[in-house]
Amino acid sequence: MFTPPVQRMINFAYIKNRTLFFVFNHPIGKQEFDNNIQSIKSALKFHMPSECQECNESLFDEIKAFVTHSPKSNTPKYKEIKQVYKERSSGDFDINVDDEKLNSLIRSIQEIIKKANKNEA
Repeated sequence: MFTPPVQRMINFAYIKNRTLFFVFNHPIGKQEFDNNIQSIKSALKFHMPSECQECNESLFDEIKAFVTHSPKSNTPKYKEIKQVYKERSSGDFDINVDDEKLNSLIRSIQEIIKKANKNEA
């Protein structure tokens, strides 16, 4: 519903006390939102489910927007940690599978394990 520049000005949205809040990081985004509030409300009412009991509990009656003055952080709040484990298998195991596709897949995995062990040795 919003143009891409306005979408970038939305920090987040949430529902509280049956009110949908949009939080903007710039006053122009809120002004554009306020100018289009009636079209937004009519579009949302048109698409809201009316017969779903679970959905009715999370519906909202009002839509509001405000501007936050805290900067939008582009850095993730968590740090991705990649752990690498040493292969503990030697690749010496029996394959007792009758299905040809599955058997070939297991054999290819077995070869990968054996190659990894040769490179480490």
